[in-house]
Amino acid sequence: MKLRLLNDSIRLRLSQSEVVAAARHGIVEGQTRFPDGSLFTFALEALDDGSAASASYVGGRMVVKLAAAEISAWANDDASVSLRDELELPDGGPLKLLVEKDFKCVTSRDEEDQSDLFANPQSTC
Repeated sequence: MKLRLLNDSIRLRLSQSEVVAAARHGIVEGQTRFPDGSLFTFALEALDDGSAASASYVGGRMVVKLAAAEISAWANDDASVSLRDELELPDGGPLKLLVEKDFKCVTSRDEEDQSDLFANPQSTC
């Protein structure tokens, strides 16, 4: 899973197997290790109880939670690329959430394994 943070926005990009895991098991996680031994974990979790979307950061772990039904429908729809939501921040501004299926690059990147990524609709191959 890839993570992009930009100001008040969180973007998660999931491979094919990660999309399946999110729908089937209700969670998918990624981790970044640091030389000092610390660990940053980021996760997408499915909410089964009908709760509203949420995002949190506690103890080196960032979690984005979305409705399980929404994740399942997205995972089973080849034409559906992303899930979006906005959460209200304490100052009234939005925290934008974007969860996407990760597509293969149009131009080859030898240093990156793209075997588990979705076929790019813009590819001529």
